[in-house]
Formats: sequence, C-alpha cells, structure tokens
Amino acid sequence: MKKLPLGVQDFKKIIEGNYLYVDKTAFIYQLINSASYLFMSRPRRFGKSLLISILQELFRGHKALFAGLWIEDKLAWEAYPTIVIDFNTMSYKEKPLIDELSKQLLLQAKEYEITLKEDNYKHQFTELIRSLSKKYKKRVVVLVDEYDKALTDMLELPDRLDENRRTLKNFYSTIKSEDPYLHFVLLTGVSKFGKISIFSDLNNLLDLTLDQSLTCLFGYTQQELEHYFMPHLEQASKRLATPLPDLLETIKYWYNGYSWDGKNTLYNPFSILSFFYHARFSNYWFDTGTPTFLTKLLKERKTPSYQLDNLLSDEMGVSYADPERIDAISLLFQTGYLTIKEADWRAAPPALTLSYPNFEVKESFLKYLLAEYTNFRPNEISTDILARIKKAILGQDWEDFFDVLHAVFASVPYQIFKTEEAYFHSLTHVVLKLTDMVVFSEVVTNRGRMDMVLSTPTHIYIFEFKTKGTAGEALAQIIQQGYAERFATEGKEIALVGVVFDSENKGVKEWEIKMGK
Repeated sequence: MKKLPLGVQDFKKIIEGNYLYVDKTAFIYQLINSASYLFMSRPRRFGKSLLISILQELFRGHKALFAGLWIEDKLAWEAYPTIVIDFNTMSYKEKPLIDELSKQLLLQAKEYEITLKEDNYKHQFTELIRSLSKKYKKRVVVLVDEYDKALTDMLELPDRLDENRRTLKNFYSTIKSEDPYLHFVLLTGVSKFGKISIFSDLNNLLDLTLDQSLTCLFGYTQQELEHYFMPHLEQASKRLATPLPDLLETIKYWYNGYSWDGKNTLYNPFSILSFFYHARFSNYWFDTGTPTFLTKLLKERKTPSYQLDNLLSDEMGVSYADPERIDAISLLFQTGYLTIKEADWRAAPPALTLSYPNFEVKESFLKYLLAEYTNFRPNEISTDILARIKKAILGQDWEDFFDVLHAVFASVPYQIFKTEEAYFHSLTHVVLKLTDMVVFSEVVTNRGRMDMVLSTPTHIYIFEFKTKGTAGEALAQIIQQGYAERFATEGKEIALVGVVFDSENKGVKEWEIKMGK
C-alpha cells in the first residue's frame, strides 16, 4: 500500500518515496498545449503547489519520474530552463516584498550558475530570463505559485496591500515584454485580484479557472477516490467498523462537492488524505485557515446568511476581483467556501447557482458566521444546544425551541446587535442550518415570498417573521398569501408559524403556531 502524501508537494519526492499519486497528467498535457500564457485559480490545499512541481520536472525533461503515467510517451521530453517563483517561501510579512522577490531571483540565478548584475527586482527578472535563454539557447518557462498570496495576506492592512499590489503589477509587467524569450508561463493562486489590479499590463493571459475541460485537474473525483485509494478505504472501513458502501457515502457527504462546472464534483485532497491518516471525520481543510475576514465582511455588508444557500450568480459574479472594493460572494467562491452547484453554460452570461460544497465547509462556516453574529466563539457553539433545538422541532416542543432561540439572541452583545428583521432572520437561519435540517429562506411563490420553510420527515413548517405587530398578524399573512398551497402534494402535515422578534430586548416577543392550512 502506497504512502499517503499528506503535506508532500514535491513531485520527485512523491514518485521516488513510493507515495500515492493520482495521475492527472492527461489534464496537464492538455494544459501545456492550450496556450503559452495561462492563469488558473483554486482554493488553498487543492494541489496548486504540486502542479507547479510536476511542471518543473516535466519542463526540465525528467522523463524517468513519469514512468507508467499517462503522459510518459506523449512528449519529446525536451528540457527548458525553468524559473519558479514561490510566494509560499517568501517572508514578505516581515520584510519588503521587493527584497523577497529579489532574493528568489538571485537563488534561481545561482542554481543555473548565472550572476545577476542588476539590483532592481524587475530588472533582475528581465536579466534572468534573457540570460537563461542565451545560455541554453532555449526559450524559458516561468511558473508562479500563489501569485496573489502577498495580496490576500494583507487584505486587512490597506497600506501594505496597496504597496504589494504596485510591486506585483510592476513585476508581472516584465512577462509581456519578454515574450520573445518565453516558452510557457503559468500563474496559480487563490483569488483573481491580479486580473484587475496587477495583470492590466499582462493582458495576454488565458484564464482557465472555469474551463470545463480542465475542471478535474485539481482535486479527486469519486472515481479516482475509489480507484487509487481502495486499500486505504478498506483499512478505514475496518478501523471504523463500518461497511465500505456506508463509509463511502459518509465520506462523500462530508468532503465531496467542490465544482467549477456544476457537473463534476471533487474532493479536496487535504481533507481526504487527512481522513485516511487519522481514520476519523473532522474539519481538516477548514481548520487550515479561518474565514474571520469573510464573516466580518458579510456582517458589515449586511448580507443575510440565508442568501448563501442556492445563490444565483454568473461568471462575472464569481470572477470579480478588486482588492480595493472586495465583493464578498466572489471571494467566498474563489476561496472555496462556496462552489458551483448548477450551471447553465448556454445562457448569456452563463447562469450559476452557488452553495456550500459539503458538510465540512457548511457546518464550520456557519459556526464562524454564528460567532460573528453572537457572543459565542466558534468552539463554544454547543452540540448540545443544536441537538436540543433539533429534538424540540422533531418532537414539536415549540416552547423549548423558542426558549433556546431566545437564549441565543440574548447572548448577542448590545454593541453588535442589530434591530432589523433580516438580522433575526439570518441568525435563526444559521442556527437551524447547523442542526443539519432542511431549511430554506425567502422562498418565492407566485403570490409572494415566504420568510422561511423548514422540512422534517413528517411536517412542513412555514415561518413568517416580524419585528412589529403580532404573531397572529404574521399567521394571517401566510394564510392570505396561500403559501401552504405550494406544499399540498408533499404528503406531509403543514404548520404555519408566526414569530415576532423583540428588537428592544433582544429576543422572541411572541409566537403562534397553527396546524393545517
């Protein structure tokens, strides 16, 4: 059984160390033959650094490392001088970015026994490209890993962000002017900030982020999981005392669901490798980086939490990338907290439906979102509280349900409390989603819009929320609009729930429930 390459991003080490490698070289062949100047973004821990390592070995002509892989007999294996710029290894938080870029270029020059005479990072880049091309009589390959990291790490430091943006814009402008000396260029990263803020001079980049033919280049498909990881699946099945079919379903529920075309769904490699290593379900990918900046942004922009479920967008909506005017939804997609669930690529522009990719991301993100709305820390959001809420709903113990909900509202500090109905609605939606129950908000009908619908195995609950008036008036609105008619053929008992929130005292003022139409 091959070893799990958890944390191993060096292709040579994977092959020579008998680590498991999921063969993506058919996609890589397509990638390197698509154009000369490419850009591709994916969330963290999706294999971008490994791709850069693979391409480095490929363009240096190291055919032996690719023995037995799809691409082995597809190339002439001609060697090219290759420059790799890796922002993961830079200390730009403590030192000026220009110094770190210069340091990387000097190290690359030393590897090829070239002495750079220039002392400016941009001029050093030009000198290195031309010197390599002259020395080897070949065009040069440039690979950039995490091109935007010096931006995304500075989103909460506007001055540093602007300084780094100007530095990178100046640095990357070199690439276009050196076209006669370049064979292939690939830049990878998480965000698309470069498209607006630093790539304006580099307008010949082909963006393959949403290219449908390359959607499975990163991550693992279900077929790949079951083919390459079968020994590890069987081992996990024994360790967890779970039949293999049941284990596969649970793994899929927890970790599958990332998609860039609305058709093919993928696993994040880090979550899968971590699961097999530890043989337990946990939030592995999510814990490698917290979304505090994003949850604060959602709160500041007053974006209701329920809008993140089945959110309608388009290609421009998920590609927007101005670091000076950050769009929360596009950044949530680019960083992996939202993904494409459905896509109509025939529409103009293509119509996309976004949602959480899987249980790991949904549960963890909602906890951070709830923490932003309340006085809880994410790790303080008790499973007992959520279980009590779910038990109250399934047992139709509405007294207990609203007691717990009232307690959640009461925990919110006055300085962050909002009095709008949308605030109460958002908080209620997050709490119910965390119970893993089926809940939808702002459900549109031909006669209006339902505030919230909760579905259990036996009942459909239609909620109407208010901050003024009475619970009876809320119920009357549900009845007058005929909201229950939409669910008449569901085969479940329908219940109408009117709720009035108390803005002054932070809680549930009154509620009323009516069974049937």
